[in-house]
Amino acid sequence: MSSQASRVSALPDQAEPVQRSQLLAALSVGIDLLKLRHAAGRLGLGKELHTALAALAQGDSTVATAQLVSLDHILASIPDADPSTEDLAMRARASILGITQILTLNSAYFDAGAPNEVHGN
Repeated sequence: MSSQASRVSALPDQAEPVQRSQLLAALSVGIDLLKLRHAAGRLGLGKELHTALAALAQGDSTVATAQLVSLDHILASIPDADPSTEDLAMRARASILGITQILTLNSAYFDAGAPNEVHGN
């Protein structure tokens, strides 16, 4: 069982399916953001990523998505002279794709701020 699935299954029984879905979305975005942050730092694009992260932290997934798409365009234009750089850029672009899809599908959740906690009795 993946660590994401074990976290979702550990929610109390009274947790609604939508809450489980939101948790999985947040975990997926978090994992991809960690990968993207590492790649952006190695590629010298930390400032560009910071702009997207700041928008996400402010609960503005639309702006965060637009900033990530802009970062994707920058990554796509990186010359592919070095195979390791090209691979890193492609992985970063895959992370961006995953993040932007989740943000688009779950914008209400990500724009709402910190969710209420689910407690089991």
